Amino acid sequence: MNFVRILFSFRGRIGRARYLAVQLLLIAFWLFVLPRLPLYFSSEDQALFFCAMTVIAMIWINAATTAKRLHDRNRSGWWAVAILAVNRLSYVYYGMMLGLSFGVDISIAKELLLALSACALSLLQMWIIIELFFLIGTDGKNRFGSDPTRGAPDSPTDSRPQQDRVPDFLLRRTAPAHS
Repeated sequence: MNFVRILFSFRGRIGRARYLAVQLLLIAFWLFVLPRLPLYFSSEDQALFFCAMTVIAMIWINAATTAKRLHDRNRSGWWAVAILAVNRLSYVYYGMMLGLSFGVDISIAKELLLALSACALSLLQMWIIIELFFLIGTDGKNRFGSDPTRGAPDSPTDSRPQQDRVPDFLLRRTAPAHS
């Protein structure tokens, strides 16, 4: 899978390592490059336009790689929309919490609702992180394509290490165990 297809296509699958690498590059770009981009333009309109296009491209890359990672977990790529919505809601929520810490007047009921929302949002984000970064993808070919961790697509030889050293209780059984 070539680099452009990894970043911009919504088809296929990618493993945890490539997904993590892309996400770390997006975060680094967001933190270190994007704030300095306006310095390279002569007018504010040009800088705003270029930054807006860059942010749109970053959101596209994030959605495309998240969809492919979900495909690797044998889930629909449309879940990426929900994940992006949760992430954007967290930005709004934490913005509200920063407003509270700087003395914005808010009633106790709204504070309790924000606290409950924080718990729910944190649990949801924790599951998203576990799903995308820690759980392995479907072994072998699934409905979204071939296994990205194998050497060649659909090759009969598996380049993964054998799981003989894994205890039996950690392996998911698809058939009854033979005694």
